[in-house]
Amino acid sequence: MPTIFSKRHPSSGRQRNLLSPIRQVAWGLALLLCAPAAWAGSITNPHQAYEALDQGSPRVRIAPDAATLQALQDYLSRQFQKKPLAAETGAHLIGRREGGGGDVVWAFRSKKPRTVKVVAERGRSWPMIRLNDSDWWVAAERFPDFSSCHYRFEVDGQRQTQSQRFGFETYPPNHPDSKVQAGVPQGELTDMGTHVSKIHFPGAQRQWWIYVPAQYKQHPEKPASLIVFNDGGGFCKGDGNACIVLDNLIHKQKLPVTIALFVNPGSFPAAKGTPGRSNRSDEYDTCTPRFATFLDEEILNIVREKYNISTDPWDHAICGSSSGASCAFTAAWHRNDLFRRVISFVGSYCDFRPVDAYPVYQEQGFRLESNRFSQWKTAHDYPGLIRKTNPRREIRVVLQDGKNDLDNTLGNWFLNNERMAAALSYAGYPYQFIIGEGMHSSQHGKSVLPDVLTWAFAH
Repeated sequence: MPTIFSKRHPSSGRQRNLLSPIRQVAWGLALLLCAPAAWAGSITNPHQAYEALDQGSPRVRIAPDAATLQALQDYLSRQFQKKPLAAETGAHLIGRREGGGGDVVWAFRSKKPRTVKVVAERGRSWPMIRLNDSDWWVAAERFPDFSSCHYRFEVDGQRQTQSQRFGFETYPPNHPDSKVQAGVPQGELTDMGTHVSKIHFPGAQRQWWIYVPAQYKQHPEKPASLIVFNDGGGFCKGDGNACIVLDNLIHKQKLPVTIALFVNPGSFPAAKGTPGRSNRSDEYDTCTPRFATFLDEEILNIVREKYNISTDPWDHAICGSSSGASCAFTAAWHRNDLFRRVISFVGSYCDFRPVDAYPVYQEQGFRLESNRFSQWKTAHDYPGLIRKTNPRREIRVVLQDGKNDLDNTLGNWFLNNERMAAALSYAGYPYQFIIGEGMHSSQHGKSVLPDVLTWAFAH
């Protein structure tokens, strides 16, 4: 994918001068004579805001007139009326375009006359213009599909520390096996309500569901295979519904008869004087056997009482996205007696250590401030561990990630997935690495889920 630059302000800061000075003046006069008139009417969406600002050329920029600037100011004022921007802060507005991509408008609030611009990774930047004498600053750009932007605002050369991001990707689940097909028996998805952990995460509450294929009911005496989906509520509903995929693949005998569990991460409800909080990171990002053992002893024990589940770990798979993906790998790595097939979408193989978890040098020598993530800490360490562990684990792995995945203080997420793939290859593990152009989302993974499941369960 080519790097995306502003049409008017290339990030390189250099432009080839293809016209002589006289011809440049003539070209500029022609543009002025042919320039669009003042913006008529109000601006109501990011597409119109982009068009209002896009009146220049690669060589001569024509500043919007006062009427256009006022229309832009009115538009931003309306958009941020319910949730106003504080002084010296900014945000973005997105208008997605049919067929992918979209127009983005950045807004920044500052009363002082100064230089404000948007800066992003890969050397990209977009100067902002002040709207008349107001405290609104604005810039806009058109982005194609499969592009992303991790940006910050820069004021008088000083960059704000907090970054924001957006992106565009189109991976609809168009696979035939992702759609309901005539003549295919449909399994049953049962809402199991709320599970309250009593052993491994005391007090943590979570929703979970069980999918049982129609074929299981025909032969309940035969042990069924098992797949667990982390962040399960996102996999058993909406686009890319895994239940539909399982119906089709089991019917076509591309998969064995497989019971699926869709398990959400836990959370602690608000109590008197304390707010509620998610337990997702503690469960998913802490690389110990604790979560897999929780599944084994608190969830699977309930399932085994009702259904005939195979005891062979090669009949067990675990799937997830982001931290749910690295958690899936953790489950198979630490509880290889329980899971051996891993499906990882946009996995978070990153360094979640806080700064004080690194060794700190003192006169007495090195010491460790904290040890929250256990002896070897985070999923960022898996590539080294994979390479050095001998004999290797019994694991079959599917990795999927997009080149526009996150790039932040935790690391470059796509590069970390590449590190995982390289380590699996070096150590001789059976694996697939599916590379796309997308961002940090499960869209691509869900769109290829039928093929991924088929390969993951192959022998």
